[in-house]
Order: sequence, then C-alpha cells, then structure tokens
Amino acid sequence: MSTPFRVGVAGLTHGHVWGLIDTFEKHPDVELVAVAEADPIREKAAPDFHTAYADWREMLNKERLDGLIVTSDNKASSEIAVAALKAGVPCLVEKAMARNAEDADKMLAAARASGKSLMINWPMAWNPWLHELKRRIDAGEIGHVFHTKFRNGHSGPKEIGCGPEFYGWLYDEELNGGGAIADFCSYGAVLCRWFYGMPESVFAIRGNFTKDYPVPDDHAVCLLRYPKGSALIEGTWATKGFDPSGNPVVHGSEGTLSVFGGKVHLNAGREETVAESASISPSDPATYFIECVGGSRKPEGILDPVIAADACRIIDAAKASNEDGCEARF
Repeated sequence: MSTPFRVGVAGLTHGHVWGLIDTFEKHPDVELVAVAEADPIREKAAPDFHTAYADWREMLNKERLDGLIVTSDNKASSEIAVAALKAGVPCLVEKAMARNAEDADKMLAAARASGKSLMINWPMAWNPWLHELKRRIDAGEIGHVFHTKFRNGHSGPKEIGCGPEFYGWLYDEELNGGGAIADFCSYGAVLCRWFYGMPESVFAIRGNFTKDYPVPDDHAVCLLRYPKGSALIEGTWATKGFDPSGNPVVHGSEGTLSVFGGKVHLNAGREETVAESASISPSDPATYFIECVGGSRKPEGILDPVIAADACRIIDAAKASNEDGCEARF
C-alpha cells in the first residue's frame, strides 16, 4: 500500500459523501486524487481533488487509486463497485450496500474474485453505543433476548433540506430499492442481522401515508421472526419529532437494555444503571478502511459486506411481504 493513500470518489449524489470527503481529507496519510460525477454538483467537490471527471469509468481507466469511495445511488453503486473491484481497486461503499440482494451478491462475488477489500459504511457503525449494546447482549446481561425495537428516520429527504441530486434517486424505487423502507429500515435490518443472525421470516407494511407527492413509501414497519424472539424495525420519512423513549430497546428474560442520548441503560426491574460506552478504535471510516486495505483488519460487524448483503435480503423479503400481504420466509 502506497503512502500517501490515493483516494478516488465515484458519485456525489449520495448526501453522505460530503462527510466522507471531509473525514478522508483530514487523514494525514490520504491524498484526494480524483472525483467522478456526471451531475454539475461535481464542481462543488472539484477543488478538493487533483482531477474531476464526468465519468467514473474514465477515472478508473486513467488514475492509479489505492481505494475508491462509492457514493452514488444504490443501483449505480453496485455497478461501480463491481467494476472497480475487478480492476483491483478496494472499495468503501456508502450504505445501503445495494438496491437489492441480487446486486449485493454481485459485489460480494467481485470482492471474493479480486481479493480486494469491500467495506460497507453505515454512519451508525461509528457510534460507541452500538458496540456497547452488542457487548452487553453477548455477555448475557439481560438473559435471553426475546424482542428488539428500533426506529429510524426523519420527516423526509426534501423536508430536511436534501438537494434534488439526492432526493431525486431516493424517491425512485428503481434507483433506491424503495423509499423509507430502503433508506431507514435497512439500519434496523443490518443491526438485527449482526446481533441475532438471519430471521426466519419477515412481515411488513409500507406506504405513502403523509406525502402529497409520489414516493415509493414514506413509512414502513417490518416484523422479523426469530426462533425464540422477534424484532420490530421502523423506517420513516413521515415523522416530525420523535418521542423521548429509548431507541433501540432490547428486551431480555432478565432485564432491558435501551439507548438514550448515546448511553446504554440497563433496567433489571428494580434499578437502572447507565454506562458510558467505551470508545471504539478506529473511530472513523477513513482509518478503518485504510487498515482493511493494508491487511491489518477485515470489515467486521455491520461494515462486513456479507452482513450488509443479508440486510438487503431482509429488505427484499419485507417488500415482498408488503406486496402479497403474507409473511415472507427465508
């Protein structure tokens, strides 16, 4: 691996890209080499890079890259990652991994064939509470876990100020893989897959309940069935103001774990304890990705593309359940 670590960015239509560019730019070992985007928004990012391209294919053909950040729509991201991996370029793909499991599996196959790193970046992965919650569940602090609740979202991409280059594809089922179900239920799906494995089945309801313009769905509820438990995950583009209760909440036979303000609370029935979540290391996607490419670690937890691909399977099953009104089994 070279020093500096030469980074390219393919796609600027995923709103999370600006935070990633900032994180990589601040890393002392990173050189921002090239960016590729057909949309005129390319000009916003161009000053941070040596070269700006209108086509990611041209960038891959002309540049020597140590790693590629893929931040396009969910359909194009799969195509870009597969091409880059086949060309020998490791990829960090912003969540969700793909619009469906079929495209996710193409990415997995390309990573395995190339032997290059593929990391799926979920912003939630850098929250210490996520790892503290997993540690406490695995340690058996609340006994047998029988139910989990997780709700994620906001009032809608357009409503919170996302630009048309972002909400344009978020509102397109073909490019996104759904609406709020793809955008935010995917967080719950990947969390449950990492914590508990694949569910036996999924039942879901989704629809456009509040918008006066067309979206695939602005609210979705998915119920995951496990052999001795369940999980309720929600994704919303319809909620103005969230209630102050814990989120997520994990119920076990010996107590309940919940997250408030980034801290994990344990309630065993008669008393509640609050724990400061231990810091995680590395604590940012740039350092983690560089270490993966360098061979000192592999993507773990929700950053693992195998787990992220399974989250796509859960969302695919949820959409199928909503379509026919039946529980979708794996």
